[in-house]
Amino acid sequence: MASFSTASRCIALAANARECRLRHTRPSVPGARSVRAARAPLRVQNSASGESSKSARGTLAPLNLDASVSFYQIRALIRPWRLTGVLEALESHGIRGLTTYDAQGAGVQAGSVERYQGATFDDTTKALVSKTVLEVVLAREQAQDVVDIIIDAAQTGEIGDGKIFLTPVADVVRIRTGETGVDAERMAGGRSSMVDK
Repeated sequence: MASFSTASRCIALAANARECRLRHTRPSVPGARSVRAARAPLRVQNSASGESSKSARGTLAPLNLDASVSFYQIRALIRPWRLTGVLEALESHGIRGLTTYDAQGAGVQAGSVERYQGATFDDTTKALVSKTVLEVVLAREQAQDVVDIIIDAAQTGEIGDGKIFLTPVADVVRIRTGETGVDAERMAGGRSSMVDK
């Protein structure tokens, strides 16, 4: 039997658990939402067309972005085992320049208990939960799309999915060339190049 790394085993176990949940769901009453769907937020309807603003997920409302700010830093705190899927989704949409690191933290979960790797977290244990932080700086025009991509790839519908923070960035400078602004942020083969085609 081939040996797998711990991360590979965790990813495989998570995928198997999800497939098992999907296979063993009870048939629902017509018109009723499933337990998982009841936890998932309803999407905002576009009043002009009557269609959902996003196909299945994404933000409930458009981001509140300042038109006078050219760049934003997106900092996403996600479950560590969702990182691979998020990175693949970002790469497929041309987002290349990013940073990730491991962190531990605690959120206010209003008495709910989060289970992670066999341990529980609630207000009484004061235990810290492992998260992965993903940071990317990009042009304001790309922020909404990238936030929606991260949500689509990282969301499980369970407590502890994480949060995304947006911070205005005054400017971007590429050290190698000294370029600033849009020229420094643009990457060959990145999202801007994909959109221009």
